[in-house]
Amino acid sequence: MKITFVLPRLMPRPTGGGKIVYQYANALAEAGHEIEVLHPRTLFLWRFRHTPAARLRSFAADCAKLIGWGAPGRRAYVPWMTMHPRVKITVVPALYARHVPQADAIVATLWRTAEYVERLPATKGEKFYFIQHHETWAGPEARVNRTLQSRMKKIVISGWLKDLVRDLSGDTAWQVPNPVDHAEFFVTCAPGQRERTVSMLYSPHAWKGAAEGVAALELAKASFPDLKAVLFGTAARPDFLPAWISYVQNPARPVLRETVYNASSIYLCPSWSEGWGLPALEAMACGCAVVTADNGGTRDFVIDGQNGIVVPPKSAQPLADALIALLGDDARRTAYADRSVRLAQQFTLQASVERLVDALSHRSPAVAS
Repeated sequence: MKITFVLPRLMPRPTGGGKIVYQYANALAEAGHEIEVLHPRTLFLWRFRHTPAARLRSFAADCAKLIGWGAPGRRAYVPWMTMHPRVKITVVPALYARHVPQADAIVATLWRTAEYVERLPATKGEKFYFIQHHETWAGPEARVNRTLQSRMKKIVISGWLKDLVRDLSGDTAWQVPNPVDHAEFFVTCAPGQRERTVSMLYSPHAWKGAAEGVAALELAKASFPDLKAVLFGTAARPDFLPAWISYVQNPARPVLRETVYNASSIYLCPSWSEGWGLPALEAMACGCAVVTADNGGTRDFVIDGQNGIVVPPKSAQPLADALIALLGDDARRTAYADRSVRLAQQFTLQASVERLVDALSHRSPAVAS
């Protein structure tokens, strides 16, 4: 098949959703499919800015991106990921039909790209919408929901998103869970030999729960003075982070595996909402028990009382109570960690690619979910 994936602009730093799409592009190219990943320079988001001044600045920036572009498509590369040589990475001015190649299938990957893909002519390929979150944090809820109600065929990454699509549109989506790269994330330090260390992803977005997560760590530190914590993320170290908490910016995969996940006994996921929550699953593959807010995405692999503790979102105290319970019970924590490893092993790239091909080949969603 000839398949076009449509991502937002080419990002200089890793993004979770982009990483998954690039992984699939590599795997599909390796399997012999013809793959192109399209990146528009602008999605014309200026009209969604909150003030007239912000809209004017954004509109001017959009215009500047289009002036003097020249060639209709420019070959590019992903600076933070190794791509298969047969995957074509292309940057185009905008998602106008003249810049989009003909294909058997075209896959939108963001609510705004879905609006453009839905309007493209049929020659650009059968239209699919790869849904990795309910992106109300990235656009007006009514507009986001209309893309979920569109006539495009829909692929989701988690059970709660499948339910959301069904509730909004009546459609049955294909479910393709995000995989773990087991060649990169695996146990190198036995869970029973680890110190009291908690790891957590940091993001400046409020809904990622960093404020609640750090507050929970401070509460747990009061009960366990020897507690260590290591946070990681793409942003610079936040000013509010206590000095006793370590921070790793833009960790390479070996650093993430060894310095963060395998050095931790517990992974903390305080997000209010997650489409999937891949870092938690990566941590599980590396032997961490999990404490997570009930954010939707982690429901597919964190089972309360089996490999982790699930608490209500948006509150530090329940997260702290769960941390304290596991930090004070090594036998329970180690049993959870062992189960985490076994659960994570179910989520492989091969299995997910097979489901994705099922979707793109029009096989029944009931078979692929």
